[in-house]
This record gives sequence, C-alpha cells and structure tokens, in this order.
Amino acid sequence: MGVELTVTGEREISNGEGLFELVEIRTEQVEFTFPQIAALRQDLHLIYGIGPTTALKLAQEGYREISDLLKHPRWGRAAQDVLKAIEAGDVVRLARYGASDFQLLSYFQPQTVRFIDIETVGLYYIHPVFLIGILHFENGQGSIRQFLARDFGEEKAILLETAQVLANAAIIISYNGRSFDLPYLKGRMRYHQLTTDFDSWHFDLLRQARKDYRHALPNCRLLTIEKCLLNQERDDDIPGAEIAHYYNLYLDSGEAGYLRPILEHNAHDLFSMAKFLGLLTIKKTEKVID
Repeated sequence: MGVELTVTGEREISNGEGLFELVEIRTEQVEFTFPQIAALRQDLHLIYGIGPTTALKLAQEGYREISDLLKHPRWGRAAQDVLKAIEAGDVVRLARYGASDFQLLSYFQPQTVRFIDIETVGLYYIHPVFLIGILHFENGQGSIRQFLARDFGEEKAILLETAQVLANAAIIISYNGRSFDLPYLKGRMRYHQLTTDFDSWHFDLLRQARKDYRHALPNCRLLTIEKCLLNQERDDDIPGAEIAHYYNLYLDSGEAGYLRPILEHNAHDLFSMAKFLGLLTIKKTEKVID
C-alpha cells in the first residue's frame, strides 16, 4: 500500500454472528493538536443573543470571559448555564449553544478518536455493507482495522464487530458520515436486529471542510483535499463509483484480486481523514495563539 500504509496482518476471525476477514494496517504517525477548554470559556458568542457587535462592546467594558458575565444584570443567568455545560463536558448542549466542532475537540484526546469509512454495494441502506474500516491512534502510531464480509452472509458479523468497537468510542470522525456512513450502518444494523448503542459525539470532516474551504477549493471532495491541502495524489486508485462493481466481480469470480484496490482505497480514505484533521488542528490552534 506504500510507505504510509503497511499491511501487518490478514486473518479470518469470528464473533457471535459468524466469520469474516480482518485486515490490519499500520499507518505513519500523525500529530494532532486539540484545542484547550479555555477557548470555550472565552467565547462570549456561546451565550444566546451575544453576536460580534455585542461581544466587542462587552470586551471593551472588561467582560472578556463568560465567567466575567456572572454578575451582569442581563447576561448573568445565561452565562451560568453555559459555564455549567462547559464544566460538565456536555458537548451536545454546547453544540446547541453554538460551539463549533473544533472547539468541542477540547474534551477529547487523540487516542479516543475512531475514524470510520464504509464501502457498500449501493447508496441506500437497503443494500448491504461489505467493508468497514476503523482507524485509531495510540502515541501517534496509527492502526487501521478493516472488517471485510467475503460474501453477504458475513455482513451481520462485521456489523456486530463494528457496533462493539463504536460502543466504546468517545468520538467518531468521518468524511460525510453524518449523512452517509452512520445512518447507513444503523440502517443495516436495524435490518439485522442488532443494537445501535453508539451515541458517541460525531465530528464530520466534510462539514468542517465546507466551512473553511468552500470558497478556496473547486470542491470539498476528499481527493481534492488531498491534492490541494495535503499536496498528494493517489496512484492507481479505484474511483469510488466503481467499488461496488469490483466487489460484485469478486463475488462472481472468487478472485481476491478484485478486493485489493477496494481495501487500499478504504485505507487511504481513513488515513487522509487523519492527516486532514491534523492539518486543521494545527492551523486553528496557531490562529488562536496568534
């Protein structure tokens, strides 16, 4: 798979729903610089009704942090509510208050992140999913685990494995997973009568890409992010639109060679997500420091 990605193991494993193939891949190191919670405490915009003009006026009056507003006759009660959410780490509530996905990263450590990417035979969850890739980092070292269904009969097993992994994840990161990957997985799990108890906070990198680069890039596809921001291009990568076709060719012929480009495409997607997150965290942290 190249210098950045090294296959370290391929083996058949089983769980309570049957057999499937596990592919393990080691990735190069990625540095993440997650923000500090202090940035939330300084964001007066988290208080409903305080916009840029009001925030500037309050700062000029000496109200530079939310705690400074606790005794303010108008904003004191709201400031207290926001501070309670900050201290409790209530990311869902803080998101409702207007905290950005990047700000909410301050409640997590890089090793608690699980990047996810799936490959399916259709665009809607009436069709099976056959490959689920999950990437996590420990001390900067990345590890990808790909759960591969070698036929549709193994789909339930890879879904169960995924549900168990995600149930223990503090944060899930995807690229367009808010609209595709997570709803698709939950739909397939309901079809197989599996529980979907993974309510981890979800950071969709596509949403962040559109927010930061919508006007700077021709589009916000992951391949465009790679080329324009990460300064890299893939060699001999299978187009996403052909993945289902390749998998069906594998099912018809039994030729495992059709699976290799799918596995590589999935692994590259996962690692590119990690590198893009690393880039975002460095740039945004530098901006805060400046």
